Amino acid sequence: MKATPRPFVPALGLHSLTGFYDGLIARFLAEDVWKAWLVATIAPKPGDVIVDLGCGTGTLASMLKAASPQATVVGIDPDQAMLGRARAKAAEAHLDIRFEQAFADALPLDGGSATAVVSSLVFHHLEQPTKRAAFAEAFRVLRPGGRIVIADWAQPDNLLMRLAYLPVQVFDGFSNTRDNLQGLLPELMQQTGFEDIRQVHRRRTIFGNLTFLHGMKHVGMDAP
Repeated sequence: MKATPRPFVPALGLHSLTGFYDGLIARFLAEDVWKAWLVATIAPKPGDVIVDLGCGTGTLASMLKAASPQATVVGIDPDQAMLGRARAKAAEAHLDIRFEQAFADALPLDGGSATAVVSSLVFHHLEQPTKRAAFAEAFRVLRPGGRIVIADWAQPDNLLMRLAYLPVQVFDGFSNTRDNLQGLLPELMQQTGFEDIRQVHRRRTIFGNLTFLHGMKHVGMDAP
């Protein structure tokens, strides 16, 4: 008997909108600016193994690989349609990137195999138990001293940003976006075992505040 595919929230809330993703993100969220900031924060170098958690169409994975061709970049996403676009994008740019169809809470990587995990606009798609499991998986695959850097929706800093966030909740779901609205991501990261958790950047957009969070798996630590 064929297994029923596990459901997930697609990038724009509806599978029918997948083809519009790159254009909308580039136009309305100035993707090139803040993803370049993420790349500079990760600062890829030869020998690094960087996991792009929820890689979508592969824009960030391609930017990371282009920044350091001798680094290993692994893009993870459950959406085969998105991965098809990611593979085509990497091939067009002649970038050797490994893409895997998998969920954030079940990564196909060995423990302690990655130097960094990066994620952009992914965790607000996940219900809180899955967020916890995804952070635990990121912690597991990181080497001691490895880092996680995520960009996702933040607790609004004023009424305008709160109202701006409503379309995100309508498309992506109120229950899974609530943790972001309440500013709970740092707490969830800490409960998983990450240390040195801090907001390293914050940006206003037409859909609300984006927060950029940093965490570390300290030397000598094992997955909980």
